[in-house]
Amino acid sequence: MKGKILIVDDNAAIVEMLQRKLEREEYEVVGCVESTQALGTCRETRPDLLILDILMPGKNGWEILEELKADPATRDIPVIISTVKNRPEDIERGKELQAADHIAKPYVF
Repeated sequence: MKGKILIVDDNAAIVEMLQRKLEREEYEVVGCVESTQALGTCRETRPDLLILDILMPGKNGWEILEELKADPATRDIPVIISTVKNRPEDIERGKELQAADHIAKPYVF
């Protein structure tokens, strides 16, 4: 395996699609569709990378990212934000919150 990736997205179809694609590339993939469980799942699975949706019910991705970066146990995990909101201010906010990068939805493979 190349590494472990955690995908947090409230859309189960997106999680499943990304999981299949990344597993074909020999990554171990864990999916999480409940934003309120994202932090616990991240602490439990200790991924090498987190792909984090921003627009979710419950906790949004910005709140999750802030909590991840504030926790010594998870702050060094690289996070790629995934969003349909690709405005410059959203990209800048991701940088301010120490996201490693961003990817735009919808995905094109």
